[in-house]
Amino acid sequence: MKKPKSKVSDLSKHVNRSAYLFLLPWLIGFIIFVAYPFFYTIYLSLNTVVRDVTGWTNTWIGLANYETAFFKNTTFNPLILDFVVVELTYVPAILVLSLILSLLLNANIKFRAGFRMIYFFPVVVLSGPVMTELINSDSTTRIDVTDIIVFRMIENFSPFIADMIAGIFNNFTLILWFTGIPIVLFMNGLQKINSQLYEAAQIDGANSWQILWKITIPNLKSTALVVSIFSVVQIAIFQVNPIYNFVVGTIRDNYSDGLGFAAAVVLIYSLIVIIFVGIAYALLREKDDTIYEESLRERKERTLEKMKKLQQQKLQKPLSQQIKDSLMDLTHKIKEKMKQKEDKNHDQKA
Repeated sequence: MKKPKSKVSDLSKHVNRSAYLFLLPWLIGFIIFVAYPFFYTIYLSLNTVVRDVTGWTNTWIGLANYETAFFKNTTFNPLILDFVVVELTYVPAILVLSLILSLLLNANIKFRAGFRMIYFFPVVVLSGPVMTELINSDSTTRIDVTDIIVFRMIENFSPFIADMIAGIFNNFTLILWFTGIPIVLFMNGLQKINSQLYEAAQIDGANSWQILWKITIPNLKSTALVVSIFSVVQIAIFQVNPIYNFVVGTIRDNYSDGLGFAAAVVLIYSLIVIIFVGIAYALLREKDDTIYEESLRERKERTLEKMKKLQQQKLQKPLSQQIKDSLMDLTHKIKEKMKQKEDKNHDQKA
């Protein structure tokens, strides 16, 4: 005898079918505009692509385009190193500056909405070409640190670190422009932190510095991961990146007789960006065995216990008074025992 079908299972199947129908337009677009071009680019990178009167001709050459990029082309490798330096310099600077600015803009101050608009307004107004013109006219440099004695000491110790510091100050306006979206993301993360955690920490006697390192920053770790990935990708597609113009020029100059080499350069460039995203994920991901937030009940119980201990300590007498009281109790007990012995001896004599 067949069992009747459950209405719950039928409903879940209907919901799943509806969910896939809603996802179908996105899946079609992903396959057409992302998956297919990606795999076709891999195919082109393994071929010599030439355009003639009959159309496009592909000739299989294996990894020859990658060998040309790494070992024969004298421009590509130095640009890769410059791009790595830019990512290693700009991404931490964007993270730190956007976190500091978000903490300031999230504070309870007057004209807070106006300050938020001022910091985010350049992101809306300034476009990529406008910022490129500012960079070309040296308008993004705020401070010349090369004449500061501390910078010269660092340069004598490590020219590489000195170049990274100089790059930050030479493009400080550009870095501030990159902090627009990260500031919004950090402010969103700050507003999601439970305010009762701060109250419990203040009751425990924590100061602002301890609250920042023990509560605020740990709870913003997932937000920092999103900000770092966003910053890596944003820098990779912006003109400040030294390899960006080379990639665009390679695609444009080799359109008729070298699309295979251009595809290989694009894939290498994409792989480097993916590696940086993986590094950011490995450094900032939340581990399963790490818990940054205790339950509210545990926090309340611990706070009540500490308050009871404080009350008991206040009610307790000083140590000198406790010693005096214990000596008096001991003297009283000795006198009672001596009196009991005297009464017993008196009874025996009688």
